[in-house]
Amino acid sequence: QFETMSTAETKMIDDELSMYRQLEQQQNYILNTRQTTIAQLRENEMVKAELERLEDGAPVFKLVGQVLLSQELDEAKQNVNKRIEFIAGEITKAEQKIEENKKRMQGHGEKIMKMQTDLRAKAADAAKKVYEQQTALEGPDE
Repeated sequence: QFETMSTAETKMIDDELSMYRQLEQQQNYILNTRQTTIAQLRENEMVKAELERLEDGAPVFKLVGQVLLSQELDEAKQNVNKRIEFIAGEITKAEQKIEENKKRMQGHGEKIMKMQTDLRAKAADAAKKVYEQQTALEGPDE
């Protein structure tokens, strides 16, 4: 009976571990994505700073594929500002997902630890019962 119970409980622990590992993989993906997005933000901030240093009417070119196209300075500034806004929003979303995943991972981790502790306690109780049964069968010291 204990063996069947522990097998079912072990499967439940394995299932929880599997969910935890999936969350961990998601977390790593989100962290990597956030790092890439932060690099894009820094790059766009550098472009913005360079554009701010230009005088009105200075020529600005935009690379589209393999072609450089002329672009108005104000238009270039607006585009960079929009990109910075968008990227900052993506970073905020990623950070929210990271926090959500942390909480979910913590919940699964706590559940796994409790299940393992319960399983150990049941195993100890079963071992104690077996010991008591064997001691009772052997009788008083011979």
